Order: sequence, then structure tokens, then C-alpha cells
Amino acid sequence: MKFEKPQTGNPHRLTVNQHVFPKSCISRFCNSDGVVQLFSRKLGRVIELAPGNDFFCVKRMWDQSAEAGIGKRAEDRFVRLARGIISGSVKTVGVFEKAIVEEFFSLWRTRHKFKVEGLPDIKLEGLSGDQLTKDEQEILESKHVSFMLEGVMPGRFAASIHLFGFHQQFAINNHQMQWGIVRAGQGEFIVPDCFQDMMVIPLTPTIAIAADQSDSVLTIDEVATVNQLALTRVTDYFFARNFSRCPVIKRSPPRLQRMFVPD
Repeated sequence: MKFEKPQTGNPHRLTVNQHVFPKSCISRFCNSDGVVQLFSRKLGRVIELAPGNDFFCVKRMWDQSAEAGIGKRAEDRFVRLARGIISGSVKTVGVFEKAIVEEFFSLWRTRHKFKVEGLPDIKLEGLSGDQLTKDEQEILESKHVSFMLEGVMPGRFAASIHLFGFHQQFAINNHQMQWGIVRAGQGEFIVPDCFQDMMVIPLTPTIAIAADQSDSVLTIDEVATVNQLALTRVTDYFFARNFSRCPVIKRSPPRLQRMFVPD
């Protein structure tokens, strides 16, 4: 699907650069200079980037409803939960927190899927669609309304349906799954562009939420294993506060061997 540029000046304030992993989440990994260390597979080297850099974004891959509606609501709920965990006011992931965590993880993974696979335009047979000017199209999208042009619906309008469907299926598949708050006793976590089938959400360089784990402190070997498994799931890049503080190991301690999405 080709990126569709908005009108000059973007008068209806459509989000063009859309973060796959939220900017607020990346920000918690910044060093004192306000940047993270990132390894780009394409560039083949480490670079330093601010969380708002376009490198973390796709261009108008999903519509404004998926960005400012379902996506923002999931992000906002997760950000509040993350703040509670980091401050210590939230001690464990209970039933209410589990729903928030799984909604966010599904959002992250589905956005990454959109980035990798795209969202093709949808041809609807027997329907001619609307005769709309560019301005009318953007007004409708800004108000979270979908439309067709000459019988074709831009693929980005299917995003909300996919987001909802993938999340519902994820929740069904993992209804008995429990999540734990894990902290690095030594070392720091690496964040891949997506953990994919590995159910981990890093909150800070030393705190993460992990599936099928008890609230606990990880040994340096366990942190190294999480980082190694993260690297095997990278598509385009991974980042951290400081790579020199991120151990990596291929050995898998027993209690981390079930941290995956069940088939």
C-alpha cells in the first residue's frame, strides 16, 4: 500500500508519522542526553535517536480512527499502568491489569504486522463508492469515518477491524495466562522492534512485564536470556539505554522457557 500524503499543510491534523511502539514507552529508555542506542539492521551499525524520530514510525499505515481512537485508548491505559508499576503503587498484575497488558501487547504486535505486511486496499464489488474531494476525504477521516473511492476502500481503514479482531483472539487464546512484573537484578533489557511470539513488554531498562512469570528479580543470566531471545525476533532494529549494560546469552534458565504465545 502506497503512503498517501495529506494536503499541503495537513489542515485536518491527520497523524502521518505513526509510532509502532509508543513514543512514551521509548522515552523511558533514554539516557541523560535524551536518546536511545539503536542498532539498525539496514545500516549495520549503532546510532543514537530521540524517541520522536521518524525511524520508529510508519507513514499513515492505519487510519486516524485506529491511531487516535482504539490505539490511543490502549496506549493511555497502559501508560497509566506502567507509571503505577514503576512508582511501586502497582505491585502485581491482577485481572484488571491483565486486560490492559494484553490489549497493549496485541496492539504493539498488530501494528508491527501492519508495518511488515501492509494493509492492501479493499475492492468491494458492486459498490461505486463516494465522489469526494481530497479535503472532504480528510475531513471524514479526521472524524473517524471511513469511505470508498470508485469501489475501493483504502487499506488503512481496515486497521481498526484487525486491531479489534487480533486482540479478541489473543485474549481468548491466553485467557489463563498470568503476567508477572520482573526486575533486572543486574544488567538491562534490550527492546526489539517487536517481541512477536515472546510475551514480554519492557517498561524501563530494568523493569518488564513477562507472561507466565511470577513477580520476581531476574538473575543476570535470566536477563541475558531474555535479551538473546529478543534479538532472535528482531525484524529491523533493536534499542536500549546502553548496550554495554545489556548482557546476552544463549543458555535458557528453566523458568524462562515458557514465555511464549501458546499455539
